[in-house]
Amino acid sequence: MKVLFCSTGGLGHLLPMRPLAAALQARGHRLAWVTAPDALRWLDGLDMALFPAGPAFGPGRLAFRQRHADALQVTGEALSAQVFPRLFGATLAPAMFDALGDAVDRWRPDLVVLEPAALAAPLVCAQRGLPWLTHEYGLPVPPAYLQDAMRWFGPWWQRAGLPVPDDGGLYRHRSIHVAPPGLSPVPPARAAASLALNPCVLPAGHRFRAPRPAGQPARVYLTFGTVFHRSPALLQAARALADTGAQVVVSVGPDGRPEEVPAHPNVQAATFVDQSAVLKACDLVVSHGGAGTVLAAAAHGLPQLVLPQGADHFRNARALAQAAVARTIAPPAQTTDHIREAAENLLSDPAWAGAARRLAEEMRAMPPPATVAEGLERWCTHRSPAGPEARPGLSAEETPASTPAAHSAAR
Repeated sequence: MKVLFCSTGGLGHLLPMRPLAAALQARGHRLAWVTAPDALRWLDGLDMALFPAGPAFGPGRLAFRQRHADALQVTGEALSAQVFPRLFGATLAPAMFDALGDAVDRWRPDLVVLEPAALAAPLVCAQRGLPWLTHEYGLPVPPAYLQDAMRWFGPWWQRAGLPVPDDGGLYRHRSIHVAPPGLSPVPPARAAASLALNPCVLPAGHRFRAPRPAGQPARVYLTFGTVFHRSPALLQAARALADTGAQVVVSVGPDGRPEEVPAHPNVQAATFVDQSAVLKACDLVVSHGGAGTVLAAAAHGLPQLVLPQGADHFRNARALAQAAVARTIAPPAQTTDHIREAAENLLSDPAWAGAARRLAEEMRAMPPPATVAEGLERWCTHRSPAGPEARPGLSAEETPASTPAAHSAAR
């Protein structure tokens, strides 16, 4: 089987799909990937055809800011509601469309796997009668964001003679959700066509970190990811955490400056850390609330302090707070005193760690990428050849969690 993955250039959108890609490749399938030209280097180690599409990360964001300056006049979660439709629907989808179509025509895949911000991909697939699968990178994108995005990209569907889908076409076939039920229950309307996938499978025999002995300093991991790492709130958080007496590991991002982190004997800063190793040994994660960090911390059973900055951070923070595994501080209140107080509460009250471990058990119960890869083989083997509208998803008996391995020959 030939599978084409498609993502926009942000690492938080691309990296969550790598486990499934690796699982498909391990089963002998041929892979290709379409993404922003500067993101191709993050696919090293996967033997596949690579195709650039659309602008690089920086120029793409610059084009968005120049064309939609009015959308940047708000802050907080209201800004997120403006950015997603205009960045991904109005700016990147048209810019990726032609190159993505060329890649599909050249490589001729049997299946396209896309992430929710790659809004050009459903239209490219619909035009060619290809089945596609939406691989979420965190909590689902709010329906209102997708409807607004189609205000901008919908004319491209109309020019192709196709009705404009409210959801961008993302959920026409099957989808993969990566958030545990405790954070994001699957809507009933999508349940039959939705596959669970654990994006953070821990090694066999992994044990959650035991409660630290009295008198031993806590260990805290602080990161703002790869997009929001230049926020002043990161340095504010580093100062606040140092005041708790905890040992603090700070990741400042690939182009961050460790020397800007306030000097303190308890604080270690680096541009890159082995996040998996750090999470195994820490007691609390403090972050911006990006999906990758949130889910990795959840998989390790760790309480979290979220200082949302933009994008999906606010709804991630809200879901964590509702699950009683995190505290969240909105931007106006992200002061040293508030951050320190919240961190000390999360470290001292065992209820937070208990709830976090329960959420981690939910993630453990989600199927690993290899099991989902088996289910996709069955779907592609048994789907109807009559066209995308007639291609059903798996029946309840054929979902990856309940079927034996498929016997689909790789092509």
